[in-house]
Amino acid sequence: MNQNIIYKLEDLIKNNNKTLFYEYLKVLNLYKFFIESVQEFFLEDQLEIITFFHEKALNKNFNIYDILNTKESLIFITNKTKEKNFKLALEYYRNRTIYNLDSFQSIENIKKEGRYTYSIIDFLTKNISLISNVYEFNKEMFQEKLEYFSSEKEFYEIYSDKYCDIILIKKNFFQEFNPSLFSSFGLTIRFCELGQIGFKKDTIILNENEALITNGISLGQYKVLTNDINYLTIHIKDNFLKDFNIKEINYSMKKLPWKIDKVSSILFENLNSLKNNRILVLNFLTKIILELLNEQKNLNFKVLSEDSIIKITKFIDNNLENPTLSITQLQNIFGFNKNTLIQLFKRNYNTCPSKYIINKKLEYASILLIETELSITEIAYKLNFSNSSKFSLNFKGKFLYTPLQFRKKYKELK
Repeated sequence: MNQNIIYKLEDLIKNNNKTLFYEYLKVLNLYKFFIESVQEFFLEDQLEIITFFHEKALNKNFNIYDILNTKESLIFITNKTKEKNFKLALEYYRNRTIYNLDSFQSIENIKKEGRYTYSIIDFLTKNISLISNVYEFNKEMFQEKLEYFSSEKEFYEIYSDKYCDIILIKKNFFQEFNPSLFSSFGLTIRFCELGQIGFKKDTIILNENEALITNGISLGQYKVLTNDINYLTIHIKDNFLKDFNIKEINYSMKKLPWKIDKVSSILFENLNSLKNNRILVLNFLTKIILELLNEQKNLNFKVLSEDSIIKITKFIDNNLENPTLSITQLQNIFGFNKNTLIQLFKRNYNTCPSKYIINKKLEYASILLIETELSITEIAYKLNFSNSSKFSLNFKGKFLYTPLQFRKKYKELK
């Protein structure tokens, strides 16, 4: 519910006063950066901040910086830490925007004001460059640029959710430098499948079949250096790392010889049209993280894809009550000799056909014991066991209980 309210308020501010909307985004991003050094950022925080800015949008005489002259809490009434971090974000923004100070001068000015504790000042001093990056990168303006070219379907945001943003660049039609995606939270992975890209920071070059992983570092602007380009940027958000308790990835920049295969590349291009796109994306993010963590263990499963075994097992499932069900019948119907049939079951189920049939009958018997009032003798006769004693012996071998004990134990499942 809060997210929907935030979206509506953001649209109202954006439509009424676009400059104010960018102010809100910059202060919000700064606040998130400051508060996450001491506390977790919640959606409710954003709602409080957007409500404050919405008031300014409605009242042109409302001075947003008046809050800096008050000691009492006006935004986060019950949380002094959040209030102080919001005021810090607002003051930093004012120093950069109204007073035209650079990041270093802005922080020096904050020190002189004497409103903040030593720990906060120490945090600002240690993170001057990063704070400046948070301030300077405007994701909304970046998004608008993406949307401007979306009609070409060659440079656009193709996917976004709580865990990631995915952006694809497929054509070099930019002559000037352009803003590169930056976030101080989470990981940003840039895959260069085709072409070459240069970033202003430290003249970093990303070549074909390379991936560049950054964490909390702005690469500044970028420029495509080749005629052709296929460049995928994936921002793995902090939510993903937090929800899956991933803490070991702590390097700031790393270039790796990674590439995206052609099948995956096509899937990325058509991601929004795929029914199960979120599962595909989560699977891809997980593989990236496991690779970065150098985790070699994998959980795999086998898909039975041989048409013959699928047809045979389906026939068995549909004929468990048939007294003629046997290896001989399977040979006659499906045209396999006995050895081939045994090899087929061994390869797919690690058992022989006769044991597979008995196992399926026992599974069916367990359902009959729970869902029907048939006696043990009736069930044994129904499934063509020679007698109830043999049925009970086989059943106990599989389920550890006699049929009667099993029925009493699991009757509540009915």
